[in-house]
Amino acid sequence: MGIVLLTVFHPLTAKPDSLQQIIDHGSRSERIEARLEMAFRARIENFELAHSQSLTALREMETQQDRDTYEARAYYYLGAAYYYQSRFDSALYYFNRTEILAKDKKEDRLLGHLYHLMGITTQTYYGDQIKTIRYYDLSIHHSMIANNHRALGAVYSDLSNLLRSNGAYEKSLEYIFKAREHYQKAGFLEGEAWILYLIGIVYNNIGLYEEARLSFLEAEIIYRELSKDDGVMRGVAITLDQLASVNTKLNNTMQARDYISESLQLHKASNSKFGLSTSLKYLADIELHEGNYPEALTYLDSSLSLKKEINNITGYASIYRVYGLLFIELEQYYRALDSLQIGLKYANENNQLEHIMDIHELLSDIYYLLGDYEKAYHLRTSQTLIADSLYSASTTRNLLQMETLLQIEDKEKIIRELEHENHIQDILLSREKSIRKYLTGIAALSLIIVLLLIYLYYDKIRAHKLLKKSKAYVDEINASKDKLFSIIAHDLRGPYNSMFGFLNLLQKNSATFDTEKTKEIISYMQVSVQKSYSLLNNLLEWSRTQTGIMQFNPVSLQMKDVLTEVLDILSEQIKHKNIQLDHSSEPLSLTADHNMLQTVLRNLITNAVKFSYPGGKINIGWQKDNEYLRIWVSDNGIGIAKESQKRLFRIAENYHIEGTEGEKGSGLGLIICKEFVEKHGGRIWVESETGKGSTFYFTIKQS
Repeated sequence: MGIVLLTVFHPLTAKPDSLQQIIDHGSRSERIEARLEMAFRARIENFELAHSQSLTALREMETQQDRDTYEARAYYYLGAAYYYQSRFDSALYYFNRTEILAKDKKEDRLLGHLYHLMGITTQTYYGDQIKTIRYYDLSIHHSMIANNHRALGAVYSDLSNLLRSNGAYEKSLEYIFKAREHYQKAGFLEGEAWILYLIGIVYNNIGLYEEARLSFLEAEIIYRELSKDDGVMRGVAITLDQLASVNTKLNNTMQARDYISESLQLHKASNSKFGLSTSLKYLADIELHEGNYPEALTYLDSSLSLKKEINNITGYASIYRVYGLLFIELEQYYRALDSLQIGLKYANENNQLEHIMDIHELLSDIYYLLGDYEKAYHLRTSQTLIADSLYSASTTRNLLQMETLLQIEDKEKIIRELEHENHIQDILLSREKSIRKYLTGIAALSLIIVLLLIYLYYDKIRAHKLLKKSKAYVDEINASKDKLFSIIAHDLRGPYNSMFGFLNLLQKNSATFDTEKTKEIISYMQVSVQKSYSLLNNLLEWSRTQTGIMQFNPVSLQMKDVLTEVLDILSEQIKHKNIQLDHSSEPLSLTADHNMLQTVLRNLITNAVKFSYPGGKINIGWQKDNEYLRIWVSDNGIGIAKESQKRLFRIAENYHIEGTEGEKGSGLGLIICKEFVEKHGGRIWVESETGKGSTFYFTIKQS
């Protein structure tokens, strides 16, 4: 992964204590600016500070102007903080949010840095080189528009890394020198240290270990000088890792241990899991070189564990290659084969030609030792073919001397010639633009007229649709009014007429009626009162939903508790018809409005009892269904015809039928159920067949 060279996007240059003073006493915009500056400075070494300051800055953005100015940067710094923690999934989440905002505001400078970092993260986290290169290409495009040489240097340097890992040394070096040109134009000293580091990596890969050591030492000197100003030691740490690696190859293991010891401390201080995994792998190399195999195995296991934790799939091949070397030394050839085959799989997936070639060589050696000469020969041939595709050390050494004074002068000469040609081209383009401007004006005017006509046409259609929608709404209101009057005039009056009749009967014959007869009449009156109360309750609840008086108050509930309350209310009705009732014993916690849920269950169970024959069965159940809870009430009663099912939940349809014992109903209960269920973000429906019963389902969304 290496180092990412980020640029500050805002002008503050205050010291940390001055930034805190601005945060404590500045205006809102000054506070936001200072928090973002603090987040930027802390992104590498202090995740908690960078994270908290970015989030606080986001919370302080009260106006649209604040968000337009600062929001994209705040999300970018959040992503960068997660990136340096090797939490790549979170980093990509915030980078994607940044991309949307920055593209909308055409912030080319920010987009250049963003796409560069997204490319590195994609390569490290997913190993997707094609997507990585696309991000790098976008970074170059936006950085050129913004004339941002520092960002161009960073992306060209990472392109060189990608090419080097694929064995394309010539192209890799070309991009290294391109990166250096841009860093020099930007006057960016850290960029020079990074270039020296990359050149050392190339030397190390092709076996020029002494040259690599000297290049890394130069990079370390610059990084240490820079750390005196900003306190950031990551550049020093990664250079020490490479110095440990190259000194191990030069048999300077004592010096290598000193380097790796310091780098481990620095990675731990910055909480860099990526850096720690790299240092542990190089420490395993040292122990393997010294013949300390148990220690080497321990460090390898720790390194692999960290890489898996951060999903650094591009680092797996090198780890499994060292496992292979270790098991070969221990003469555990089959374990070595297993490890190397895993490493080869990852190397192939990530197109890491160097690792593929090295692992082929080791596999060939093992098969030779095991006496399988055919496989050994085949693998050695494959290794040779891969090696032929890479440049030899001598060729690469010459390429490393490309940047001579003569070449620099030639490049400057070409640039001046191109600038002169561009000036002439600009004059021609200016004339062409004038002609194009007039033609564009005429075309634009014509387009405006056409668009105006299209707008008027569609506005007429929209008005017509709105009128139809308004008419449907008025029809629904009228239907609701008619339904209400029908219930009051007929359904509510009926039970009261019955009660008046029974009262008159009792009044006139109280002296002649015996106790049993009186009890029978009172029983009939009780049924009428219950019906009237139930209907009045439904009317009241329905009217409260229509006027918006009813409050929606979801709380945590237990399904079995709510059902028990409802069954207590309906126990007499259930007992009267000798209904067999089954319900789920599965405990279920849910969030719902207590009164509304109770009303829905009461209405559905009442209907199930009403339309069940004496001795019938009712089943009540529930289950989780993704983000919804699904609840049902099922009976084996009279059922509902297909054509009637569509009318159940519409107040305008005026649909109701008598129960199996002549029970009356208004049809209002299901309307209330529908409205209450929709308040919970769910829906209600029925599945029924005439003569076989009905099942009413409803869902409740759980947030």
